[in-house]
Amino acid sequence: MSTPRRVAVVDVNHWHSTYDAAYLSILRDMDVDLVGVSDGNAAIAEDRAHRFETQAFGDYRAMIEATRPEFVIALGRHVDMPATARWLIEADVPFLMEKPMGTTAEAVVELAELAERRGAWVAVPFPNRQSAWAQNARAMIAADEFGPVSHIVFRIIRPTMQRYVEWDSPWMLDLAAAGGGALTNLGGHGMDMARFLLQEDVQVASAVISNTVHASEVEDYALATLRSSSGALVHVEVGYTMPTWPANESDAEMKVAGAKAMLRAAPGGLQILAPGRDEHLDAAHSVVSAYPGFVQDCLERVGRGDGPAVTARDCANAVQLIHDAYRAAGRG
Repeated sequence: MSTPRRVAVVDVNHWHSTYDAAYLSILRDMDVDLVGVSDGNAAIAEDRAHRFETQAFGDYRAMIEATRPEFVIALGRHVDMPATARWLIEADVPFLMEKPMGTTAEAVVELAELAERRGAWVAVPFPNRQSAWAQNARAMIAADEFGPVSHIVFRIIRPTMQRYVEWDSPWMLDLAAAGGGALTNLGGHGMDMARFLLQEDVQVASAVISNTVHASEVEDYALATLRSSSGALVHVEVGYTMPTWPANESDAEMKVAGAKAMLRAAPGGLQILAPGRDEHLDAAHSVVSAYPGFVQDCLERVGRGDGPAVTARDCANAVQLIHDAYRAAGRG
């Protein structure tokens, strides 16, 4: 197979179409043909089409049938994702879909099972796996450089949820449409990281959620602690409470601590601490910097006939932990 060049983007009402991950900007900067964008909101579809010099469609099925893309990036409201994913799987179109792929763990597990039965090419972007911190942490864990791992910290605190309203995604404040707040949207990165780094089963030990800052029906802060089968603890802390808006900044921390060493993301790179060792490794870090590389890797994998680096099953595993955390926090 050749690397896909004809790409379409579904349901561009999702803020990642133009902000943060900014998939449309990524595609514009790559050697691909953006053959169409779709959205049920005609104004949003036309705006994105005009800005990125492509065709606007009101329905993704009509767009795909008319343009015949070789690859699709599927966005949209979380509640709409399962129906979109099922259609794309059954149409045998390789695609990347934003997490969480649905508003319930059951729906996402069903999608993973369908993708596996059909041998479908479905990727989910957890690009923090590609970060220098994650790659070094996984290698050091595999080489037993930490000794027994005590704990992992994964924190992403983003600015106000009001930014979703300003970014044409007001549905993110609607529990039925989004499925949850910061834990649903940001927590999956940390849940996935726990399994990715430790390569063992993890379970939710405790969790709390809060909507004190924004008083919305979706939470603006969450803290979950996971425990791995070997006893390592993973603290996943996420929120919409960074008080810097309109500056789009994050409070982030990524750290692995063990009996023999500690690795953490530091300004401009990584820091390794161990007896007699305080080493700094140069490596840029950003919670969104790896998305262009993730998209490029997806296209190259499809071209080579390789499977995705992050699968629908990986997403289902992360979403199951998210919903276990909601139960632990007292939300049904």
